[in-house]
Amino acid sequence: MQKNCKTCKKDFEIRKEDLIFYEQVKTIPPSHCPDCRAMRRLAFRNERTFYKRACDLCKKDIISLYSNKSPYTIYCHECWWSDKWDPKDFGKDYNPNQSFLEQYSELQKKVPRLALMMLNSVRSEYTNGASDNKDCYLIFAAEYNEDCMYSRLIQKCKGCVDCAFIHQSELCYECIDTRECFKCMYCEQCQSSTDLIFCYNMRNSTNCIFCVNGRNLSNAILNVKYSKEEYEKKKKEIFSSYENIEAAKKEFAALKSTTIVKYASATKCNNVTGDYLHNCYDGVRVFDTTGTKNCSYLADAEESIDSMDCNNFYYKNELCYNIMGALQCSKSHNCAYIFYCNEVAYSENCHNLSNAFGCIAIRKGNYMILNKEYSKEEYQKLKEQIQKQMLEEKTYGEFFPPTFSPFGYNETLAQEYLPMTEQEAKEKGFNWQNQATGTYDKETIKEENIPETIEEIGEEILNEILICKDCKKNFRITKSELDFYKRMNLPLPHKDFECRHQDRMSKRNPRQLWHRSCMCKLKNHQHADTKCPNEFETSYSPDRKEMVYCEKCYQQEVS
Repeated sequence: MQKNCKTCKKDFEIRKEDLIFYEQVKTIPPSHCPDCRAMRRLAFRNERTFYKRACDLCKKDIISLYSNKSPYTIYCHECWWSDKWDPKDFGKDYNPNQSFLEQYSELQKKVPRLALMMLNSVRSEYTNGASDNKDCYLIFAAEYNEDCMYSRLIQKCKGCVDCAFIHQSELCYECIDTRECFKCMYCEQCQSSTDLIFCYNMRNSTNCIFCVNGRNLSNAILNVKYSKEEYEKKKKEIFSSYENIEAAKKEFAALKSTTIVKYASATKCNNVTGDYLHNCYDGVRVFDTTGTKNCSYLADAEESIDSMDCNNFYYKNELCYNIMGALQCSKSHNCAYIFYCNEVAYSENCHNLSNAFGCIAIRKGNYMILNKEYSKEEYQKLKEQIQKQMLEEKTYGEFFPPTFSPFGYNETLAQEYLPMTEQEAKEKGFNWQNQATGTYDKETIKEENIPETIEEIGEEILNEILICKDCKKNFRITKSELDFYKRMNLPLPHKDFECRHQDRMSKRNPRQLWHRSCMCKLKNHQHADTKCPNEFETSYSPDRKEMVYCEKCYQQEVS
C-alpha cells in the first residue's frame, strides 16, 4: 500500500504486515512516513538542554528541562512525587462541542510536570532519563552507573567519561558502542577487551593501537604484533601532547574509512533490518535495539514484542504503537513517557495507569479520561465517543501534534537524528527555542593557552573558565573530571560537553537504510571467481569509502 506523507510530501510504503498490526491494535494506517512519525516522537524528548529555575511548589532553585519562560507548571523531583498535590484534582469533563486535542492541550498547560526524569540515584542530580546511578554527572538515558560523566546511553559502567552506547565497562574514555571493556580510549564497537587505543571492532584483545577487526590480539599496532616495549613507546608518543592526540584522531578516521565493515552491527538477529542490533527477530527499520520480536520502526528499545513506531522503549512492552518513552506497558498508543501502564492512549508521564485516555501525570488509576475517573461502562461509552470525534477530525491514530511538545525542536533528539533549520521546523509546525543556554565571552584562559599535557596542570584549573573551540561557549573542569584526566594521562578537552557529544554521534551510522550489494570480490570466499551476489539493507550510504560486506563474507574474512 502506497501513501503520500502529509508532512514531507514523499511517498512511502505501508507493508501488509503493518496493516495486520494496525488492525490488531485497533488503529488506522498512518498518514506520515516513518521518518516524520519518528520526528514527532523525538520532538518530545529533551535529554540534555538544562535550565536553572525555581520549583513552582517549594520555590527552591532547581535544574530543569524547562526554562523559566515555559508556560508549564514545573515541580522538582521531591515535590512532584509528594502528597502535596493530586493530579486527579485537575480532572475535567469532556466537552463534545470542542476538539478533544484542544481540551487535552488545556489540561497539559495546568498539570505540573517533572523537572527531570530521574529515579533512585545518589549524588547524581545533573542526570536525566536516568536511574540507579551513583556519583554521576551529566549522563543521560543511563542506568546502574557509578562515577561516570558526560555520557549518553550507558549501562552498568564505572569511571567512564565522554562515552555513548557502552555497557558493563570501566575506566573508558571517548568510547562508542563498546561492551565489557576496561581502560579503553577512543574506541568503537569493541568488546571484551583491555587497554585499547584508537581501535575499531576488536574482540578479546589487549594492548592494541590503531587496530581494526582484530580478534585475540595483544601488543599490536595496525594489527601487527610488537614487543611490549615497542607498544608502550607508541602509546607514550600518542599521549605526549594534545596535538599528537588530535593527529591520532585523524589517522584513526582515515584508517576506519577504508576498512572492511559488516553491512550492519547485528548479532543473533533474524529477518530484521536496521543497525546496532542484538537478538532481534522479524522487523524493519530497527536501531539500537536488543531483544525484540516482531517490532518495526523502533529505536533505543529493549525486550519488547509486537510493537511499532516507538522510541526509548524498554522492558517487556507489548502491542504498543507510536510511543515516546515506555517501561513495561501493553496495548497502549500515542503516548509520551508512560510506565507500567495498560490500555492507555494520548497520555503523558503516567504511572501504574490502566484504561485511560488523555491523562497527564496520573500516578495510579483506572478508567480515566482527562484526569477524571469514571465507571467502566461510562469510560467505554465516552472513549468511543471521543474516538469517533477524532476520526472525523482525522486526528485519531496520529501522535500528538508538533505544537504539543513542551520543548523547542532544537532542544530535542529530533534535531540530533533529523536536523532542521528554524524555518523548516516552524513550517512543519514544530516549536523552536531561542533562549540561549550557557555563557559566552567569560573565559579566563584562551584555548591556545591551555597546556598540552595533564602534567602541566594543577588544581588551579578548577577556578578557570574555558572556551569551546567550536561553539565558543564557556565551560569549566570539575574536580572529578580533573582526577580522571590525571589518572588516565589525558590532556584537557578543548570543547564543551555538547560539542564533544556531537562529535561522538557523528561517528555512528545514521538511522537510514540503503539497498546495496556485498562488495566482496575475494576468490577464496564461497562465491569464488564471481562477485558476491548477496544484497542487503545497510546504514552505510553508497558514497562512503568503507568496503561493505555481507554477513558470510565478513565473518570469513575477519574470524
